[in-house]
Amino acid sequence: MLRIVRILSLGLLLTCPACQHGRMFRSRFTMNVRCPVCGVIFERDAGEVTGGMAINMTLTSAFALVAGGLLSVFTTLPALLLILAIGMATVTFGLLFYRHARGLWTSILYLTGSIFED
Repeated sequence: MLRIVRILSLGLLLTCPACQHGRMFRSRFTMNVRCPVCGVIFERDAGEVTGGMAINMTLTSAFALVAGGLLSVFTTLPALLLILAIGMATVTFGLLFYRHARGLWTSILYLTGSIFED
């Protein structure tokens, strides 16, 4: 169990789950094809990026629901302002969490054996 938490933490920190040293991203939105340290391929098959997108969409939607619910109950903001604020916060959260969702998905792939050292 401790190994699973450690590997998932590495994914959230955008560190290679195989060698625990390499960085997963070379720029803000561009993921390395291979780890710069150990050379492991992060996404071997076409379509594996969709798992990270699903994680990002799920957590962003949950964030929007919780934030919208809390703000609607505990504030007296007009509806239009509330919708605009939640919309902007949701888009910002989705963009900022994108890399971490992809890193988390890469860690899940590593734990399931889909990512392995050659």
